[in-house]
Amino acid sequence: MNPYNHILLATDGSSEHEAIGEHAKRLAQSFDARLSVLRILDHLAFDFSTEPMLPDDVDKIEWFTKSAQDSLNLFAEHIGIDAAQTHVRVTPGTAQREIISFAKEHNVDLIVVGAHERHGLALFREDTMDKLAHNAPCDVLVVHVETRII
Repeated sequence: MNPYNHILLATDGSSEHEAIGEHAKRLAQSFDARLSVLRILDHLAFDFSTEPMLPDDVDKIEWFTKSAQDSLNLFAEHIGIDAAQTHVRVTPGTAQREIISFAKEHNVDLIVVGAHERHGLALFREDTMDKLAHNAPCDVLVVHVETRII
């Protein structure tokens, strides 16, 4: 019996997500499992001041969502998975809640996330990986990616 039939890569689109994506893809191939990619956007965290000037008649959340989806589609193409397996969710809630919800809705057997170093005030925030490990309906794999500061 195959322990993993559906693997979910939960990504924040950071620079490390390609290495984590490659890892998740290899796992999916090893288990002959379907691989989905999910990116959560916190609609309250959008910094419109740093983005290109958008016309007034454009829905900014819709624009950010489309931009994130386009980015995920390119990512999927780059690592060789079907772009139809990419999903973007915009939420005022927490990333871990949305990841868990997606995992339950889509019968995910394994959630793959990347480990990130936290600095400064981020050290005091609740950790998404810790919450996932304790509340996910399935296994959670945290992939550590070496980051180098040059």
